[in-house]
Amino acid sequence: MLKRILSTLPGIGAALLPNATCPACWPIYAGILSSLGLGFLMTGPYFYVFIGLLLSISLFSLAYKAKIRRGYFPFIVGLIGATLIIAGKYYSLSEYIFYSGALLLIIASIWNNIPANNNR
Repeated sequence: MLKRILSTLPGIGAALLPNATCPACWPIYAGILSSLGLGFLMTGPYFYVFIGLLLSISLFSLAYKAKIRRGYFPFIVGLIGATLIIAGKYYSLSEYIFYSGALLLIIASIWNNIPANNNR
C-alpha cells in the first residue's frame, strides 16, 4: 500500500509544478532547491532539465509494470498530460494548456493506483 502511494508522488508533484512565470513560485523553488544544495538548478537551462527530469520520473512511474496494473491507458494519458505541460509552459505560454496537462497527469497518477479488479 505504501509503495502505491509513493509511486504516485512524482506524478502528482510534477503535475502540481506551477507555471515558471508565476512570481510567487520562484521563492518556493529557490527555497526547496537551495535547502538541498541544488540552487544552481534554478538558473537558465538547468531549470528546463530539472522540469524534464521530474516529468520523466512521473512517466516512468506510470509505465513501470503497467501491464499488470491498469494497462497502458494511464501512461498514455500521463504522456499527453506531460506533453501539454511542456507545450503550455515553454512553447505557447498558455496557462489553460499547462493546467489541462497538469490535470491529466494527476488523473493518470490516481487512475494508475486504483486497484484493478482481476477477478474476471
